[in-house]
Amino acid sequence: MYLTMYDDKHQTLINNYCLSERKLRYVREPKIALSLIKKDPQRHAVLVFEGEHLVAFLTLFEAKGSSPYSDNPNCLLVQDLSTDYRHLRNGYIKQAVQLLPAFVHQHFSTIDQLTIIVNEDKEFTQALRLEAGFKDTGHKLSHVYGSQVFLQIPI
Repeated sequence: MYLTMYDDKHQTLINNYCLSERKLRYVREPKIALSLIKKDPQRHAVLVFEGEHLVAFLTLFEAKGSSPYSDNPNCLLVQDLSTDYRHLRNGYIKQAVQLLPAFVHQHFSTIDQLTIIVNEDKEFTQALRLEAGFKDTGHKLSHVYGSQVFLQIPI
């Protein structure tokens, strides 16, 4: 598995990326996320590949201290985290999140913290904490589809 920054050569893969109807209720489709990225240089798309298959997608947002999610100006916010429907239940998101600190260090030399906001799924958030080293900040957001928790990891 490897992570790579989005490039226009990946557009066909993005066009073919599938999300379940349920997932579409609370995460942006990669096509929509990319339209935001093209307008905002502080947003970056990251593609997750297993071999030649695009299996997951996420965006990184350089909040630069203007975010209600972290007061750290050197923090990246992980957003739009999803797995292609055809590749669900293979642990790709957990693996990708484990690779993120090294990937971020390589591409964003001034970043010293990652923040991820996830739906409060006990099993998933527990896995992020135990397997990827994220810590629960104690902050929660109420969301139409349930509670969301803030997890952070230093880089």
